Formats: sequence, structure tokens, C-alpha cells
Amino acid sequence: MFGKLSVSLFLLFVFCNGPAEAQKKKETLLSEKVTQMMEWASKRSVIRMNGDKFRRFVKAPPRNYSVVIMFTALQPQRQCGVCRQADEEFQVLANSWRYSSAFTNKVFFASVDFDEGSDVFQM
Repeated sequence: MFGKLSVSLFLLFVFCNGPAEAQKKKETLLSEKVTQMMEWASKRSVIRMNGDKFRRFVKAPPRNYSVVIMFTALQPQRQCGVCRQADEEFQVLANSWRYSSAFTNKVFFASVDFDEGSDVFQM
């Protein structure tokens, strides 16, 4: 009898704390993601992403922030003049946001270069 009672109490504890623990892990992961994004944004207005960073910080939940992404091909061998001009404008936009009074940890600017994240272009 005591064995069944302890197993029942254990299962009750697991089921009651399971969602709370999952929520706490979700919040911790989200906090880590936002902290990392803020650190990158403090160093440069446009965060450079490869496929792994894109999947982790843009595609994968949890996420309570937005990412404005420019897909480009800036490597010299690509010779994309339009990409260079668009990148300059995107940098101006990102800098304007970064130094504005409206800046928060809810919007980030990033770019994915074809040669650094060609798998992202396949998505």
C-alpha cells in the first residue's frame, strides 16, 4: 500500500511540475537568445547570420522578438552591385534603429550572405 501511494505521489508531483519546469526552461532559453542577440547588436547594427544562427535565432521557438533580415550575396566573387547598395541602405536603417529612442530588445536587424548560409536560401 505504501509503495503504491509513493508512486502515485511521485507521478502527481511529476505531472504537476512538468509544465512549470517546461515553461521555466522555455523562459531561460528565450532569455539566453535575447541576451545573445543584444550582445551581437551592441557590436554591430546588422547581425551576420549563417544557417545555424538563422535556424536557432529566427526559425526556432521560443521567440518574442522580430528579426528584419536581408538576404544578400556580398562576397567579391559574386560582383553584385545591387547587393552592395542595398547593404549600405540596410546598414543606415539598422543604425538609425539602434541609436533611436525606440530601440528595444524586440527588433533586430540581420543579414544572411549566400556564401555563408546557402542552406537558408533553400528554405
